[in-house]
Amino acid sequence: MADSSLRLLLLLREIPREPQFVSSQTLLERLIDGGHEVSLRTVQRDLQALSAYFPLIQNTPQGRGKTGLGWAFAANSQSISFPVMGSAAALTLMLAHQHLQNLLPVEVLNHLAPFIQEAQNLLATQDNGQYRDWFDKVRIAPNTVLLPPQVEVETLTAIYQALLENRQFSATYKEQPERIIHPYGLVQQGSVLYLICRFYEYDDVRITALQRFEQVKVLDEPVREFTEFNIDDYLELGVMHWSPGEPMQLELRLQRWLGKHLDESPLSYQQQLHKQDDGSYLLKTSVLDSRQLRRWLLSHCTDLVILKPLSLKNWLSQELKNALHRHS
Repeated sequence: MADSSLRLLLLLREIPREPQFVSSQTLLERLIDGGHEVSLRTVQRDLQALSAYFPLIQNTPQGRGKTGLGWAFAANSQSISFPVMGSAAALTLMLAHQHLQNLLPVEVLNHLAPFIQEAQNLLATQDNGQYRDWFDKVRIAPNTVLLPPQVEVETLTAIYQALLENRQFSATYKEQPERIIHPYGLVQQGSVLYLICRFYEYDDVRITALQRFEQVKVLDEPVREFTEFNIDDYLELGVMHWSPGEPMQLELRLQRWLGKHLDESPLSYQQQLHKQDDGSYLLKTSVLDSRQLRRWLLSHCTDLVILKPLSLKNWLSQELKNALHRHS
């Protein structure tokens, strides 16, 4: 491949999608880092030539010699993949998109829109369109009655950038005054995105919901080093179960259908499930006492009996009494 052709491909790879832009000067520096000794003028000519064939847009020129001129792919332009997406990848992507529609905010899904369009076009045309009717055969049923909270696209983009580049950002949180935040990880639970971070110079780790951030501004300062933090180890502590307690030995008597359900989707890898003579099931396992577990027990309270621990059984009984009182 000619050096100029490779240079054009590398340029296309470095150009982001709107609303993010990259300057001609930055593109020049990345090409030089990649071993291509070219001038700024050459990069500018390349970009002008590429814009005749690809949906590239520009923002307002800034700086002497227009070195601050920003380039981006148009927000609604179709993605271009190398190598070209295959039918299996397209089917997988469409299925993933259906699943994510029930989980992620609209602004997050918008980032996938160009790739979804590419998959749709491929399935509609490949092998004379034999995959076209697949769209009428597959569906993802939602498992929650709640719609995902909405996150402003500017907020989402800035937090993602700060996390990716290991930089601090300033923001208001839950309408409280501006604060400095050090991002370390991102977790999705259900339909909500959570940022794992620390505030200011405090050492305690916070779990913050993205939809509660406003006025986000990425700063030049790097995040404080946190070498002992590992996101998998942190999640193993049960923090995303909310109000985690100590591990406990749980024993339940389950109706037949619920026993079969837990045989397919266990409460833990250590659970022991035994079918009883009357058709019910006896479950024994070690689990973390958490808000999520208690909500699950409440949701199935008519199909199970808590045998151990006694404190959990008493809690469930009191919750049901309180609910009966409120609804009487």
